[in-house]
Amino acid sequence: MYLEKKIAVVIPAYNEEKLVGKVISTLPDYVDNIVVVNDCSRDKTAAVVQSLTVSNKKITLLRHERNKGVGAATATGYKWARDHEIDVSVIMNADFQMDPADLPRMLRPVCTGEC
Repeated sequence: MYLEKKIAVVIPAYNEEKLVGKVISTLPDYVDNIVVVNDCSRDKTAAVVQSLTVSNKKITLLRHERNKGVGAATATGYKWARDHEIDVSVIMNADFQMDPADLPRMLRPVCTGEC
């Protein structure tokens, strides 16, 4: 939890077997749920994420049966978060282009009602 809010990070993923594990492993402890949406990757993205679920119960792996694109993968993750009563959801791409250290600056104004 962050500022008494349940936090989910949604990770849309397509062919990111090399970096998705790094993204997951660098997320802060206050993240309550990590929702990876595998958008029908052709590589081992799903297998990498599935192997991480053994030691990290925060991870949920969702799968698209056909590639629908990043927008649809994002929407799938957001719908999961909505259905699981998550207070705040954020997106982190599976290619490690976003720094998890930036999360507090984004979360604070949302969690405190400033925006």
